[in-house]
Amino acid sequence: MNFDFSLFLRSIPVLAEGLQTTVALALPALILSALWAVPVVMGLLSPARPLVLLTRTYVEIVRNTPVLVQMFFLFFGSGMLGFPISGFMAGLIALVLQNGAYVAEIYRGGIRGVPQRQTEAGLALGLAPRAVFRIVVLPQALRKVIPPLSNQGVLIIKDTSLVAAIAVAEMTLQARMLADRTAAVFEIFLALALMYVALTAVFSGVMRLLERRLRIA
Repeated sequence: MNFDFSLFLRSIPVLAEGLQTTVALALPALILSALWAVPVVMGLLSPARPLVLLTRTYVEIVRNTPVLVQMFFLFFGSGMLGFPISGFMAGLIALVLQNGAYVAEIYRGGIRGVPQRQTEAGLALGLAPRAVFRIVVLPQALRKVIPPLSNQGVLIIKDTSLVAAIAVAEMTLQARMLADRTAAVFEIFLALALMYVALTAVFSGVMRLLERRLRIA
């Protein structure tokens, strides 16, 4: 089969329409996952054993079930309960619930990576525990977690393609529909792959700049 370059070029504007939906889903998923992970990691590090058990149970459940299954559960389950939500919202919630758990583990690793003696030194200087965390622990933990957060962010961007299974017209669904109409599967999915590469490259570049700024600060 010969490569049809004209079809490759014509597919790009169609996929660009789906790109808007992909970005509109990925951006809040990235931000909300990072925010949701904060109370989750607080639960994991809590001295209250019941809270630790509850949080750990949540983390294990969402980490050990596929995000696509969670999307189906939310999308179809909400309708069965009489409160239907859109495919977009079901995909967003599932991405946040699953990736928030992973990000919480990243946060926990960063916090525990700060030597305990530095916390003890801050307490010895008369700082309150919260002040020690904010001034001593948090800045160092942030520097440690940027690389794994970048990797998790790339996974979130790629996982947005799964919402095509619940009829959200992001890039992957647009590619599938276009391929059904033209049968130019290779050309279209090559264009799709290149657009995902570009999107994740931009995100990774932003995260590398953030990492450099934190090192300098």
